Amino acid sequence: MSESSHSMIQKNAPTIRRYHRGKILFREGQESRIAFMIKSGTVDIYKMHDNKKTVLASLGKGDIFGEMAILANEKRSANAVATSFCELVILTEDIMSRLLDSSPVTIKKMVELLAQRVIRADLNSDAQGSGSPFLALAKILDLAYKDHLYTSPRERRNNRDFDLGLPVETFATTVRSLAVYSRLEIDLFLDTISRLRLIEVVNRNSKEAFAERYIKIPDPEGFIESVGKLYQEMKEVGGAVECRMKFVSIPEFAGSMGCSTETFLKKVIKEEVPENLFFFNLEKALEWSRDKDSRFFRKVYRPKKALESLDSADDLIFIDNPTLKKAFENMNYHKVSVLYNAADEANRKKISKNVSRKLARILTEEKQKGEVDEMELHEVVDELLDRVRKLKKT
Repeated sequence: MSESSHSMIQKNAPTIRRYHRGKILFREGQESRIAFMIKSGTVDIYKMHDNKKTVLASLGKGDIFGEMAILANEKRSANAVATSFCELVILTEDIMSRLLDSSPVTIKKMVELLAQRVIRADLNSDAQGSGSPFLALAKILDLAYKDHLYTSPRERRNNRDFDLGLPVETFATTVRSLAVYSRLEIDLFLDTISRLRLIEVVNRNSKEAFAERYIKIPDPEGFIESVGKLYQEMKEVGGAVECRMKFVSIPEFAGSMGCSTETFLKKVIKEEVPENLFFFNLEKALEWSRDKDSRFFRKVYRPKKALESLDSADDLIFIDNPTLKKAFENMNYHKVSVLYNAADEANRKKISKNVSRKLARILTEEKQKGEVDEMELHEVVDELLDRVRKLKKT
């Protein structure tokens, strides 16, 4: 919390309440329009499930809690208890509004904190067989959209797309940085609430195949309440509103293992990945990955080939760089281009690394040609490999 924020609270909210350890500050489901800032002491935020207490957050001096009642206009989503003697500053709706209006940094920090709490609550609830990913994603969207609306006038002027709404990519990145939700789940959630007219998803340029998409919430103030009511109604009639799936896409799984999609796909092609994982049931995929060394996911190890066995453009990867660089000397551009167009990505990088910088730039900038003439390719490969063998003999 910034110094200016503290001074504003002290100026507009001199009310301080003191509580002893064990005092219940509020309970889940209660209605309230105030929040608290801890001046001294500690507070636990928790939920009860099957008479078991799950602590969602342990808070201390300077932390704000109970703000969901004001920011999201909803009932208390958890319980709060003083875990030591506390002095709490009472934050009314008017004080919170003044605080947020005076400090755009504050709202961004608060949105981040609240998003983390929502995710923690969802994950803890999932572990106990309760909770709703649908509602958790709705709360994150509500907070992210409020963050978007609190963008400063200066930043708005510098962002020509601000009026289009919150970028879908921004929302997806925020969610995936906080919890294990796949892009498929996020897109399904957005598609569901879009079809129910709770949000609008628009393209900046609908003619582009991969145009950036933006989220607009027609009624930001009533969004969470509308989602909550809709969720309850659909649950009562047996409607399917959940969006948590039991699979993950190949790029997302590869990313979680610390490797590129290209590297992982090469492992699939080389049959290093069991075929029954190709649709990636998340639980099975994670179970399979646990006993793999981290290096397994970072590099594809090609089997070595003897010089006599080299016979294609994809075999250049097995030639040491000094020899290959010498072999490319005095080879004309057209022949190098034929090799480059026929090679896979790894061999293209190998070629670019062993020709002149000027030639490498031309090769990478030039549009890839169509079908390569097989006879011509064989002749060029044979010529290059003959050069390599002669160099190795000298």
